[in-house]
Amino acid sequence: MKTYYILKPKKLNLEYLVNKYKPNFNFDFDRAYLIVHLVMLLGHEKDNLSKVGLDSRFLERLIGRNYHQYIDFLLENNSGTGNILNGYRYEVGKNPFEYRLTDYYFNGGFELYTITDYKLINKYKQKFVNTSNNEAIRLNYYFLTKYFNNGKLAVSSPSDAIEEANSLVKKKRLRNAKNIVNIMNGEHTITLKTKTDGRVHSNITRLSKKSRKYLQYQGEFLAEVDISSAVPFFLYITMGYYLNKILSKLTDYQYSNSIIYIFDKITGDLDKTELQEFGHAVKSGKLYEQFSNLILDQSFYESEGKDYNKVLKYYQYKFNKQFNHYFDGDLKELKKFAKKGLLSMLFAKSSSYKFEQLVFKELYPTIHKFINEFKDAQSEELNWNLDNRHKKLSYLCFQFEAKVMIDKIAREYDKLHKGKIPVFTLHDCILTTSSNVVELKEFMKSQFKELLGESPNLTIEYSELDTKNKIAS
Repeated sequence: MKTYYILKPKKLNLEYLVNKYKPNFNFDFDRAYLIVHLVMLLGHEKDNLSKVGLDSRFLERLIGRNYHQYIDFLLENNSGTGNILNGYRYEVGKNPFEYRLTDYYFNGGFELYTITDYKLINKYKQKFVNTSNNEAIRLNYYFLTKYFNNGKLAVSSPSDAIEEANSLVKKKRLRNAKNIVNIMNGEHTITLKTKTDGRVHSNITRLSKKSRKYLQYQGEFLAEVDISSAVPFFLYITMGYYLNKILSKLTDYQYSNSIIYIFDKITGDLDKTELQEFGHAVKSGKLYEQFSNLILDQSFYESEGKDYNKVLKYYQYKFNKQFNHYFDGDLKELKKFAKKGLLSMLFAKSSSYKFEQLVFKELYPTIHKFINEFKDAQSEELNWNLDNRHKKLSYLCFQFEAKVMIDKIAREYDKLHKGKIPVFTLHDCILTTSSNVVELKEFMKSQFKELLGESPNLTIEYSELDTKNKIAS
């Protein structure tokens, strides 16, 4: 039977506890660790606040008739060493008994545990493992699934990968660790939501950048080709279609054409020269730099009649929330901060991010007006309510991006190589093996020029581990 991996709290050593407190039954470590894994798996992965209901009948089928002995041991505060799980009483006949991993174990990080009892593994998988893809994937992007399902996608140095996941901010640790384990077990879920962002979501898209660097395909590290300033680029192309009265071209890049009717509601005129300058800033990688140069400019805000102390307080609060410290003059961090602020502003309600809007309006006034009119516009065909009508801009851009990256690039690259070279999509990136990534970049550039008449700035990013190996060799 193939080895099966689950997660356990790093601080939990059941072998030590069992040896010290000697439970009065035949203690099976696989079963005990699996119960703990279930509580982590089904709980709230960001903050460990959710209580997990485990039905007694289910536990009996999975663990055995003596499941309650395992539960009692995990709940027991043995001589003050601390319980592993917290238990919560329930109303008889309505809800199962609920459990939560204690904060001591949740906050201590996670590590791998290997189960070898194949009967236990099969019972667990029948209940909790669903590797089927949704209907939208089957109908639109089934070609992507073969690279997940052929057993060639793997995690290099799994223990190191889990340990690095432990170094992430608390709300991302368990999510990354769970997806690493899913890849190791060959359990992949791929979904697509055609009514919203139109993006493909997979085990890879759910991983942070730090965790992705451990991914390999047939023993070779993956590398990615990224679009720099992807959302502004597709917004720039869209505004060009509007200005040149060729919006019909957008129909090839949307799941529903009804969103295009929104453009009829826009009254502001885009300035052609301004749009060209915007496009140049996007393609040259200067847009976020422009924004960061002005975002803390005291004289600019005072010329707009704003109290700069209030402006600075607002930005320092947001900066501290993003970086866990206040701005200290680091211009690289300021650029990252400006990028996040600009993108958040683009996709938020037109009444939000007022200071960021002032900056963007100063840089690109007619584009600012165009974007806000688009977000605020209503259409009988769409019938958006006031609370979410602004989301149509993000859906427009994300679907445009997804249709190009998946339909027109990933699919065609897969056809070019007859399915022999892997291709994985990651929103505004496409991944393949490192030996093929340069060719992929040139292919993408060619496809962009053929489809849209121009290409965004494309960059290659290798795994940090792969780069070190190349230098060492």
